[in-house]
Amino acid sequence: MHKYCSIALILIIFTGLSIAQPENDRDSINYIEHKRQAGIVLTMAETGSGIGGFMVWPIFDNFHIGPTTNFYFLRDSRQLDLYDYYYQVPYSINKENNVYLLDLLMTIKRRFFKDDLDDSFRPFLTGAVGVIYGMNFPEYSSIRGVTKRDEFSWTLGGYIGAGTDICIGPSNLISIRAQYRIMPFPKIIGETSDHSMFEIRFEIGQRF
Repeated sequence: MHKYCSIALILIIFTGLSIAQPENDRDSINYIEHKRQAGIVLTMAETGSGIGGFMVWPIFDNFHIGPTTNFYFLRDSRQLDLYDYYYQVPYSINKENNVYLLDLLMTIKRRFFKDDLDDSFRPFLTGAVGVIYGMNFPEYSSIRGVTKRDEFSWTLGGYIGAGTDICIGPSNLISIRAQYRIMPFPKIIGETSDHSMFEIRFEIGQRF
């Protein structure tokens, strides 16, 4: 249920941004040139974490478009990650799967309030679509008497989200957004076939 609430919240934010943007004079604010953006991505998700990269190009006056890729490490639903301070090693309880997801998406980002806010602060909404490859390498060859084999599958997916870019100096950029990622696989990868989830994404990059 909380996933659907997250989607509804994002859609409400999008609608409010679309309605609330009036026309003002650009000369009254600090204007920074519309440029390309590229950098690294760090993601904290409901069931794991990810790392990746992005590069987008400006189109029109308020849009960026370009590719993004992410590599995800997912946890089992009952998995507990602990640390043994005596032997100084990490270990996990109830870990049965090693699920990894790799995506390649085409993303579009629409900026809002360009003529109302200082140009170093850039609220936006974004969406993406592309291909996702899922892999699972079970922790054990047999679990509760059932033989476990490696699992692989492709799917089409994407995300929808909202956040803000913050420009620092003439070229540095950081970004934070909340988004809902859609990843329904045709067969089970790990514990489930649907790895759709809510996540927080951080970007650190350059404008050039």
